[in-house]
Amino acid sequence: MNTLTKPLLIDYFNSLSMSYSVNEFASFYLTNYMRRKLINKINNFNGKSVLDLMSGRGENLKYINNKSTKVTTIDFSYKMNIAAKLKQNNTNLLQIEDDFFNTNCKPKSFDIIVCSFGIKTINNNNLKEFSQKLNRLIKPNGEILFLEMVKPRNRFNYKFIKFYLDILLPKLFGNKFKLLFPYLNNHISMTPLKTNMINENLNIIEHKRYFDFFEIIHAKKEIVI
Repeated sequence: MNTLTKPLLIDYFNSLSMSYSVNEFASFYLTNYMRRKLINKINNFNGKSVLDLMSGRGENLKYINNKSTKVTTIDFSYKMNIAAKLKQNNTNLLQIEDDFFNTNCKPKSFDIIVCSFGIKTINNNNLKEFSQKLNRLIKPNGEILFLEMVKPRNRFNYKFIKFYLDILLPKLFGNKFKLLFPYLNNHISMTPLKTNMINENLNIIEHKRYFDFFEIIHAKKEIVI
């Protein structure tokens, strides 16, 4: 697997923090569209506690625009956290600079957990622990939303995305973007994550692929009577 170790991954995202917005227009704003589609699956954020995992520059937060919403973000890149803080005016924002696996948030702390484009960096061997922690942190009746790019199934789509991410994008915006394709190429689907979530008794409302490049998981922790 041609991917980075955790320390190098932190350094990578620190270096990428100032140019990460390139991803938005490089994807023809399709990533923005998918983030908005993900967040819109929640009918009402009013007064709810939200955890944004691997939050980056806070791209999800602009779609959670209710000022009464209590938002906690977790990201291990301090430069990404600085960029996110500069973009937000939500006084209820709490930033945690750490790896999600190392954090010690209280059990049943969040009504909503959301993550976009961070799941592909989690090793399959760690998905069980990841799902267990999700189950511990989400409140009964709480909802979990994941969005991720995946390896296209269609041969033409695969060749296009390989050329675009592995050749064209690095040539236009720098070799630091060349790492994106290996992560995508190794991430076939979010089915392993879904399986682990089901094993933790999290109810999968939706697991769907969009445009052959993206997958969304929408889950809920049902109240056990």
